[in-house]
Amino acid sequence: MLTLSVAHVAMAGLVVGLLYQIGSVVSSYIDDRVAVAVCVGLAAVGAVFDIRAIRNDSYAPGLRRQTSKALAQRDDLPQWVAPMIWGLDTGTMWTTFRVSASTWVVMIAALLHVAPQWSGLVFGAAFTIPLSLAVIAGRGDVTELGGPGSRRVVQAMTVTVALLPAAVLAGSMAM
Repeated sequence: MLTLSVAHVAMAGLVVGLLYQIGSVVSSYIDDRVAVAVCVGLAAVGAVFDIRAIRNDSYAPGLRRQTSKALAQRDDLPQWVAPMIWGLDTGTMWTTFRVSASTWVVMIAALLHVAPQWSGLVFGAAFTIPLSLAVIAGRGDVTELGGPGSRRVVQAMTVTVALLPAAVLAGSMAM
């Protein structure tokens, strides 16, 4: 679990940091209040998608693919390779199933310079901490994580953590 978590957080940090740098080209032309309003609006839309996904036992919008589970069964690879690849793959933030639409909010917020370039590290932790807790609660059995109950727990925890920055942004706009 540690290898997966470190790889995920590192890749999410890299992706968001790169998006922040790319956003440097256009962010200076966009009023800060408009950028914040766009992000708050996206967070609200994302929350609707997330609540719908939890109720319907589905996922947030995004690609419907994942790292091959057969990779973990290969005897010719060290044990740390499959979790590292899974962590890197999910850490790219757009290449696999998404448990929360907050992924898209963080990426847009980084492009618009609403989220700091290190926010990918926080985003990565917001995914790996609930996932780790679900694994620990499941006595270390990751095969159950695709099931409806445990996925809903991870989704609900991720949505809750993801909405905290939106609440702070909304509060700062109100002041």
